Amino acid sequence: IERIDRSIERIDRSIERMEAEGARYREEAARERREMNKRWGELSNKMGTIVEDIIAPSLRRMAREEFGCGEERLFAERISRTRSDDPSRRREFDALYVGAQAVLLNETKATPRTEYAAAFVEFLRSGEFFDYFPECRDMPVVHIFSSLHLPADLVTYLTRHGVYAVAMGEEAMQVLNMEQVRETNHG
Repeated sequence: IERIDRSIERIDRSIERMEAEGARYREEAARERREMNKRWGELSNKMGTIVEDIIAPSLRRMAREEFGCGEERLFAERISRTRSDDPSRRREFDALYVGAQAVLLNETKATPRTEYAAAFVEFLRSGEFFDYFPECRDMPVVHIFSSLHLPADLVTYLTRHGVYAVAMGEEAMQVLNMEQVRETNHG
């Protein structure tokens, strides 16, 4: 019976060690999962800024050459502004070109989705832009939604709402719906 008791004690100690090891493994796996999720989040954010960095230089050229915004007074990427009527509200704008004749407001998405475009259109319709930039209130605003690639259905949606769709063309960033939006906005 003593041998059986000692055997049972050894088995109990082995079970306790295995349970402790299992708990350590589960804890380490959870920690690694949290770290991996954090890295995925950082990578996702970086991907968005990379796309913005690729598109921004083309916007400067387009503002002058294609949209007639005039001589550059201000160009800013990822500019954060506080509302003039509510200092507790801030918003980041992906790219803003203020020219002598017009303002170009750009929203860039690494992964373009209809809901992102819809939110941008709603923001434009609200007139809220001028609460962040009251100094631009008397200037026409050119609205652009951009990405490296925009699907045809999204270009159609943007066109219907008078927003220029800008994406990578054969050699550089190009406006995909120039004539259609001009007709929509002036017709």
